Amino acid sequence: MAMVFATGLCSCKTSGLSKDASPIPLVQTVPNRSSGVVEVLNGTGRKGVANLVAERLRRHGFDVVKIGNATERNYSRTLVAERRSIPFVAMNVAKAIGVPSTMSFHNENLLVDVTVFVGRDFEENLP
Repeated sequence: MAMVFATGLCSCKTSGLSKDASPIPLVQTVPNRSSGVVEVLNGTGRKGVANLVAERLRRHGFDVVKIGNATERNYSRTLVAERRSIPFVAMNVAKAIGVPSTMSFHNENLLVDVTVFVGRDFEENLP
């Protein structure tokens, strides 16, 4: 059996306030959010490539939460996949790493806004 105790929720002291003073509303502050949540997957088979791209994205304010290897290691082109219905995040990621376009490949279960599949063209894209 669970018991919940609430004290002081209904009894508010108003001493010191004038009759015309209204209570100050509680304002919930939202933490400063990054430009988007991103995972970077190496599709080249070459070591360290995903880390290079991830560092570039972090410098642009993206929250890179996963760095790893793609299932396939033969991507010729870098792909930026929109995972949630937030297309401007995918476009900003693509712009930050020099990829000309994005694709929609929604998967709300991944808990990321964008997945970057790094291809062999990454050296052309990253200055």
